[in-house]
Amino acid sequence: MNKILLFALVFFFCFVLAGNQAISANSPLFDDYLSQGIEAFHSREYHRSYELLLKAFDLIPDDYRANFYLGRSAFELHNYEMAVMTYERVLIMTPQDLRVKLEMARAYQKLGMNDMARKYCNQVLLTDPPQTVKQNIEKFLAYIDRSEQKHFFRGTLSLGIDWNDNVWASPANNIFPAASGIVTLTGKSAQKTEDIIFSGIADLNHTYVFPYSPFVWQTNFSAYKALYRKESELDTLYLDIESGPEYINGKGITGLQLTADYLDLEESKYSSSLGIKSYYRHMFTPSFVLSPVLAYKNKTYEKISKKNADNISLDIDTAFLVKNVWCDTTLGYEHESAADSEYSYNRYSIKLYISREFSHGVTLFGSYDFFYTRYDGLEALFDKSRRDKIHYVDAGIKKRLWQSSDQRQSITLTLGYQYTKSLSNLDLYDYTRNVVNSSMEYRF
Repeated sequence: MNKILLFALVFFFCFVLAGNQAISANSPLFDDYLSQGIEAFHSREYHRSYELLLKAFDLIPDDYRANFYLGRSAFELHNYEMAVMTYERVLIMTPQDLRVKLEMARAYQKLGMNDMARKYCNQVLLTDPPQTVKQNIEKFLAYIDRSEQKHFFRGTLSLGIDWNDNVWASPANNIFPAASGIVTLTGKSAQKTEDIIFSGIADLNHTYVFPYSPFVWQTNFSAYKALYRKESELDTLYLDIESGPEYINGKGITGLQLTADYLDLEESKYSSSLGIKSYYRHMFTPSFVLSPVLAYKNKTYEKISKKNADNISLDIDTAFLVKNVWCDTTLGYEHESAADSEYSYNRYSIKLYISREFSHGVTLFGSYDFFYTRYDGLEALFDKSRRDKIHYVDAGIKKRLWQSSDQRQSITLTLGYQYTKSLSNLDLYDYTRNVVNSSMEYRF
């Protein structure tokens, strides 16, 4: 009896879903969105075409023409990840569609995934297409071969100006209870201090491709310099370098890198570290990527030897696309074992980031980061272990001011705001901070 009832329920829901699909398939609204979207595409109104076809797709996700022209509109808008995703849906419906395979090849080539582009081109060639099509494919494959190099350089250069209303992370109250009684905080950190920070960032990447091999060698170098208008004691120089091999296998990338960094405060060495990092990045689809990262660092502090430590961290990052909105989530764990247990800790974190690109090179973004840190040893001043919870909330807008014809270079203006709230079981570490930031970035 239970099996009969279960079967009846399943049949009922299938009947309802089929009915809903039939209604949607005959929807005049869908036909209007689809016909207007295709017409806009042929008129080269790609933004309008994309928006109309996306609405048609929302109504009937498995319609061939809605997916095909949505992919073509996305391609013309340089949203190659979306193009690949929609073409994949078409190939599920029509696995032998040669036109779609060629469009897939074009999109993958734009994403820098030449092997995938070759794969789809070769699949079409195996079907013995018309001579004109065959010649075009051969020209495309030759173009891919010419475009391939052994050395690749890319990077970003950025200049920024920030306003920070609490550069010393000062607590709201400079009087707080301690193990020995009431303590009054003195010095610059005793009260909120605002300042203007001028910064420069350089991120450079070099990739060496070993000929006829799935291995590449990646080197990343970063430099950050911050100058404070009033509080020069906080002037900062940070250098970081990571270098090592990557193994590329299908949609997966496995990497191992040696790491080193250096931190300078007020033109004097503050700390440095040496370490090793391993990671794996898997692209399930162009719109869904998973990346775990495991790292070890040995940290050395120039003037505070009690803070010298071994640090181990694990981050699991997931990036995915939902209706043209990129979402990025990271779960993290970090353990630091310092020479003095007062500075040893376990830290747990979660980071959420979303962004949405609109027409005319405008992107809106927002993020939320949360860190919970539990220190091992007792703080002498308070005679108890420290527990911190820190919240970061960011929001901002980016505007692409210029882009080269080959899309390899661009200039982008970013305006943003960050709010920080730190909560601790020790009043000394309770604070809030507001930062308004602006930057101009050149990408090449």
